[in-house]
Amino acid sequence: MTTEYVNIMEAARRCGVSDKTIRRWIHAQKLRAQFPQPNQCKIAISDLEPFLPGHLPGQSEESLESRVATLECQVQALERQVQQLLSRPGASKEQRPAASRKRHATTGPLPRHLVSVLAFAELHRIPQQKVHTHIEINLLPVHKGTWTDHDEQEVMLAFDAKGRQAFHHLYHEMPLFVPCSRCPHTLPGHV
Repeated sequence: MTTEYVNIMEAARRCGVSDKTIRRWIHAQKLRAQFPQPNQCKIAISDLEPFLPGHLPGQSEESLESRVATLECQVQALERQVQQLLSRPGASKEQRPAASRKRHATTGPLPRHLVSVLAFAELHRIPQQKVHTHIEINLLPVHKGTWTDHDEQEVMLAFDAKGRQAFHHLYHEMPLFVPCSRCPHTLPGHV
C-alpha cells in the first residue's frame, strides 16, 4: 500500500486550520512531516487523522456510532418521561380545579398588591426590553391584565410580591441596578 502525501496548504485545508498552525504543529513535533527538498514539505494523509475536524482522540468510528445510538435512546426515554408527566392529572394549570386558583381582577384600577412592571423596571434602572425578555422565558412571574395605575397610565403587566422578589434576585447584582427604599422586596406587600 502506498502512502499518499499532501503539502502544508492542503493539510491546513483538510484540518480546517491555517498553514501557520500546521507549521507550528510540525515545529512542535506534534505532526510528522518530510522535507524531500529545501522549501518543500510533504505530510502523510494518515498522519493528519488526529487533527481532522470531528476526530476525538482514542475513539474509533465504531465507538462514535455506538455513543450516538446510546444518546438517541436516552433522548427517547426522556421524551417518554415528559409525555408521562404531561399526561398525569393535574400536570397543567388548565386541569386544576378552578376553586384552587386565586382570582384577581384583570381590568379596572391596578390592585394595591400589584405594581406595574414598566414602572418597577424604570425605578430600578433596568432596561424594559431585558425585563420583557426574562418575562417571556418565564424567569419573572407576572400578572397580565388591563389596569390603570394612580396616574391613569395603562398597565398590562404587573408584579406581585413574588414577582418583585424574583426581579430583585435576578437584577440586584447588575451594574445598572439602583435599589429603592424597599429593596430587597422580601416581605409580602412591599413595593
